[in-house]
Amino acid sequence: MTADDPLSSLDAEARAKIERMFVNVEEVVGINHVANAISGGNTHGEDGVLRAYIGLEPSGKAHLGWVILADCIKNMLAEGVNVLVLLADWHAWVNDKFGRDMEKISLAGEYMTEVFRVLLDFPEEGDGVGQLRFMSASEVMDSGEYWERVLRCSKGMSLNRARRTFSIMGRSEDSSDDDLAAFFYPPMQAADIFELNVDIAFGGMDQRKAHMYMREVADRNGWTKATCIHTPMLSGLKGRGGGRMDSFDHKMSKSDPNNAIFVHDTPKKVEKKFRKAFLEVGNPASPVYEIAQYIVLPANGVLRVEPKPEFGDPSDWTDLNSLIAAVGDGSVHPFDAKMAVAHGLSVVLAPVASHFEENPALLDAVNELTGSQ
Repeated sequence: MTADDPLSSLDAEARAKIERMFVNVEEVVGINHVANAISGGNTHGEDGVLRAYIGLEPSGKAHLGWVILADCIKNMLAEGVNVLVLLADWHAWVNDKFGRDMEKISLAGEYMTEVFRVLLDFPEEGDGVGQLRFMSASEVMDSGEYWERVLRCSKGMSLNRARRTFSIMGRSEDSSDDDLAAFFYPPMQAADIFELNVDIAFGGMDQRKAHMYMREVADRNGWTKATCIHTPMLSGLKGRGGGRMDSFDHKMSKSDPNNAIFVHDTPKKVEKKFRKAFLEVGNPASPVYEIAQYIVLPANGVLRVEPKPEFGDPSDWTDLNSLIAAVGDGSVHPFDAKMAVAHGLSVVLAPVASHFEENPALLDAVNELTGSQ
C-alpha cells in the first residue's frame, strides 16, 4: 500500500468491492483503514465486521438529501457493512430543535427510523454483517466513558476552532457566543465516533469539518481513526443564490418547505415545486440537474422528456450533459426538462409516498410538530 495509491495492496475483487461500497460519494478521507480491513487487517471492533455510522438530529421532515444518504447506506449494506443510524437526540436538544422538548425530539426520531426503513426497503436489522441498526444518542451517553471522551475531545480545542465547525449544526460562526452548550456539540460528535468504535463515519459534505476535527483528536490522543465518507449536498430548489460553498447556505433544507422536496411528497406536489425550481438556460448549476445526477438517473437510468405533441416528440436521455446541452441550444425547453426530472423523481419516491399514505400516523405527528403539511 502506497501513499499515492492506498488501494495498491488490494486485488481486483477487493478494489471493486470498495468502488461499489462508495459509489457516487463526493469524498473519501482515510481510505487506508477500510482497505487494510478488507485485505485481512483488523476492523476497529476486531471481529472482522466493518461498521459504519451516521448521526442525524431528529428535527423535522425528511428531504431529498436523505435519499442520497439512504443510497450510500444501501451500497454499504450490500457489501456486508453493518450500518448504524444514530438518532442524535441530545444533539438536537443542544441545537434548540422543537424547543428542546425531548418528547417531541423522540417522536421525530421514530419518524426518522421509519423513513430510513422504507427508503431501504426494510432491510434485516441487527449487529451482524450487512445489517442495519438504530440507536439514540441517549443510549450512547449511558456509557460511563462517554463524557470522559467528550472532555478529551474538547481539550486543546479553541473557541475559534469550535466556531469553525458550527456549519455542522446549520449555524453561522458568530451565532452562539451566548450559548455554551453549542460549543460542546463538535466534541460530542467526535466522541460519538470514538465511543461507537466504528470503521466508517459518513454524512453529507456539511459534516466534513466535524469529521476532520475527529481525525485531529485521534492523532492527538493516539486513537484509531474512522474512514470518513462525504456525500453530495443538494441545492435548494431556489438554487445557490450566491451563497458560499463552504457555508452550505444553498443546501436543501426542511426549514424552508418551498425550497425542498420531501421524500413523501406526492407527484402533484413534486411537479408544483419543480415549476418554480431554478433552471437557467446556459447555466449548468441548477438544483434540477443535481437531482437528475444524484437521484433520478442512478435510480431509473433514463430521463423521459415529453413535450406537448405540437412542440416535438418524446425523447430519452441517459447522459445529463447531453440534456444540459440540449436545453442550452433550444432542442429541449427548460420546462420540459424540469418535468422530466420531476416525473422521474416521483417514480423514485413512489414507495415512500405510498407507505406514508397507508401508514400516516408518524408523518401526521411530525406535520403537527412542524406546523406543516
